[in-house]
Amino acid sequence: MTRFLPLLRQAARSAVVWSWGMNGLRLGSSLILLPLLVHRLSKTDLGMHYVLLNLGALAAVLDFGFSGAVWRAVAHASAGGKQMLQFGVDEPPPEGSELNRELIWNLMAAARRLYGRLALVALLLLAPLGTLLVNVGVAETSAPARTWLAWGATLVLAVWEVYASWWNSYLLGLNRVVACAQLNFAAYLIRLVGSAALLSMDVGLLSVPLAGLVAVLVQRTLARRACLQCLGEPPPTPVDPAVPRNLIAHLWPNASRIGFLNVSSYLGGQAMAFLCLTKLGLAANAEYGLSLQIMSVAQGIAIVWIQVKWPAIAQMRTQGDFAAIRTIVRQRLWLSVTSFVLLVTAAVPLAPPLLHWLNTDKAIMPSAWLWVIAVHTLLEMHLSVWGMLIYTDNRVPYLRPLLLANGASLGLAIGLLHFTGLGLGALVLAPLLAGLVYNYWHWPRVGGGLLQTSWSRLMFTCQSD
Repeated sequence: MTRFLPLLRQAARSAVVWSWGMNGLRLGSSLILLPLLVHRLSKTDLGMHYVLLNLGALAAVLDFGFSGAVWRAVAHASAGGKQMLQFGVDEPPPEGSELNRELIWNLMAAARRLYGRLALVALLLLAPLGTLLVNVGVAETSAPARTWLAWGATLVLAVWEVYASWWNSYLLGLNRVVACAQLNFAAYLIRLVGSAALLSMDVGLLSVPLAGLVAVLVQRTLARRACLQCLGEPPPTPVDPAVPRNLIAHLWPNASRIGFLNVSSYLGGQAMAFLCLTKLGLAANAEYGLSLQIMSVAQGIAIVWIQVKWPAIAQMRTQGDFAAIRTIVRQRLWLSVTSFVLLVTAAVPLAPPLLHWLNTDKAIMPSAWLWVIAVHTLLEMHLSVWGMLIYTDNRVPYLRPLLLANGASLGLAIGLLHFTGLGLGALVLAPLLAGLVYNYWHWPRVGGGLLQTSWSRLMFTCQSD
């Protein structure tokens, strides 16, 4: 047993392991929480649960890209960056520069003001919309008064999540990725266990939002404590109100671009699902959704290898240490690609017999189409890595090409469904073809140039760094 203790200690200090644990909890929630929801809630209450779940999920879109802007700015300041530019990165600070405490504290004041406003926007948008939607079906639920309480708790949770999330972004920017991953794991575990316990006690629709409130309270409190421990005592004089306003104005241009991309991706996914549902039917939509989910799980596990390194890469970009960035990107991207290929190679042949063993009537797409989805998912993962690398340079030049590709993908899918007999294959081929036209090969080339090399040299040549 003592031989395994060093390995356990090393695993406990690994952001990758904690992030994988988070993915495991997400899978576990389907195995634990879903059966409880089905068993403990009536049919109408279950329907209302999904209404509340979708309303709460809208809050994440209202972040509008600022979480990434905040952690990138904090990483810049913690690497000794002297000032925030709207686009690009200032000249590297002198070697051995300490973190820019003044800028970090100013960014904290800016984040507090910014997320207070975002929380207010979330409240003003969700309160009337959610009340209207809940009112449509509240009379059909088993306990209308409890349903209204559940909606109230969901609204408070959504608004609070918007406001409290900036502490996690701050912690990430300080390159405390292990602490951040641990807090995410703990918060999700509290949600899962708390929801299951409250459902078992017949708390009903209130179960999930109440557990969520406890999880956010714990996560926000611990993240704030960890940030303040890193930074020490605040400055003796309060921050000039003009400074946060100026910093928010500097964060806005790139944050808004990421926000538009997030909204476009969300709407594009919903449009594809709606197209599948209306043109091919509910059974085909289930087959399509399950196939995508399998690839999404594999991608989520594989991309962790490089995700945990983005704060460090952002700091190195501020310092102009391109050799170190090349080393990290090469190693971590190969780990991500290899992990994805191995996971998909196992999942494609195993999924059908596993569904049969579970004695379910669910199905996935034929293996040939699954491999096409796998190629598309791999290319999307690869694109996201290079897009994030370019973003560490405080630029988002890929906004319009990605928006155009999303629109082209939907248009091509409609055309293929109308003029061919591909069926679900049309929804698989369309985004792959739209990406191959430009984005899948161009942005890796741009990212290679940023690293003062080429994509092929970075990935396939053991160049001297």
